[in-house]
Parts: sequence; C-alpha cells; structure tokens
Amino acid sequence: MAHLIRKAIAITGAINQKAAQIGQWILDDLRKLISTIASGSEDNRLIRKLLAGLRRVCHLGQKADHKKLQTLGKEILNDWDGVVAFVNHPELPPTNNEAERALRHAVIARNIGFGTRTSEGSLAYSSLLSVIETCRLREINPGIYIAEVLALARQGLSPPPFPVGS
Repeated sequence: MAHLIRKAIAITGAINQKAAQIGQWILDDLRKLISTIASGSEDNRLIRKLLAGLRRVCHLGQKADHKKLQTLGKEILNDWDGVVAFVNHPELPPTNNEAERALRHAVIARNIGFGTRTSEGSLAYSSLLSVIETCRLREINPGIYIAEVLALARQGLSPPPFPVGS
C-alpha cells in the first residue's frame, strides 16, 4: 500500500490536471480506507462504499490519457485482493513497510556482491538472512546462536530450538 500511495502522490503533481485530480482521488481513497480500518471501524456499509469508490477511480485512471495513472489503476485492480487484504484481515498491516525494511540490507548486499551464482548459494544466503533477522527481532546475538548451531552440527547433534528472546 505504501508504494501505491507514493505513486499516487507523484501523480498528483502531474501537469495534466485531469490526471492529477484522479491521482488525488486515488490517494484520498487509499488514505480513507487505511484510516477507517486502523480506527477499528466495523461499519461494513462505509467500508464497502470506500472499496467501491477506490475501484471506480482506478477504472477511471486506467482510461486516462496519462501513462503512469493508467499503470497505477491497473496495478491496484490487477492485485485487488492483495491491496485490500488488510480490510478482510485486520491483523494484517495495511503496508508491507516492515518487511521491506527488513529486506533492505539483503538487497543492498546483493547489489554490492552481485548475488549468488547457484541455487544452493541462494538458499544458503536466504536461510542465513532469515536466521539473522529473526535473531535481531528477538534481541538475540546471531553470531552466538549460529556458532552454537555449527558446534552442535560438527558433533552430529541437532540444532537447538530457536530461542524465544528477551
């Protein structure tokens, strides 16, 4: 959702006034939907109205004479279930910012190191990143945990259960 909002904000600054207006409508509808769900509203009529309005304005955007607006409208409509998943599942966050932040270091490292060369290398890298990130979230030193896992593996023993954290 955050990237959709950023794209809508960019479109609101378009020279094409009609595109800017539709971009503003998309932006307003996305923000209203998020704030309504975040407030804990269970007014199904209001939520359905907001969803219908967002869908309508995205269809308008698809037909506009502005390439980026067309792309945004299509993107939202093509991934409708994913875009509005937080509406039907309030336990889900409306954006994936936290996940994107967690992956940021891995993406930077991949770009600097040019990735891995084999599927086994990719699996090892992603597994290690997962362990490190889980340790970070649980406030556990990943170096100590990984060293313990390796020491046990050298002895032919199973790894310890993943610590719960502090």
